[in-house]
Amino acid sequence: MRVPFFSPAPPSSTESSEAGPSTPTPAFTPAASAATAPVVNRFEHMLADETSIQEAQYPTYDEVPGCMRLLDEFLMCYALVPQLRSFYRRGEMSDCTWKFQDFKYCMSLKSSDPEEKRQLWIKRRAEWWAQRRLNRSSEDVWDLRTERLENFPPLAPEDVSSDTTTA
Repeated sequence: MRVPFFSPAPPSSTESSEAGPSTPTPAFTPAASAATAPVVNRFEHMLADETSIQEAQYPTYDEVPGCMRLLDEFLMCYALVPQLRSFYRRGEMSDCTWKFQDFKYCMSLKSSDPEEKRQLWIKRRAEWWAQRRLNRSSEDVWDLRTERLENFPPLAPEDVSSDTTTA
């Protein structure tokens, strides 16, 4: 069985049965692929978007959650009600290891200065959200809109008629 992207494709039967010399395929050139490759890959684009969102959410050091708050969130994750809610919704108990990882990360930042801690926290949260946006989720129903719709929300009929009658 051929695994895509990892093993070369087997030659097709039409290529081997052709008579005459075969034409060599052009060699891979970085210049040719650079012209067709996107300038910024999707993860970097989402990371830049999430970084700007996180910077707006945490404008100062005081908004960055403290280690005690993260420890409380970790312990509350294992409480009875959140575990029952998770079991009801997903059929399994919650895995709270990512909350413990946040707590450990906060503890590792205790010796850094406040602005550096804020920047590192923003980077961590932006990477987490960008990765989450790349992966599919059961909550994915709508695509994120990048451009604003024209004439939205639409004008009500009474608004349109009152504007045209006064003119």
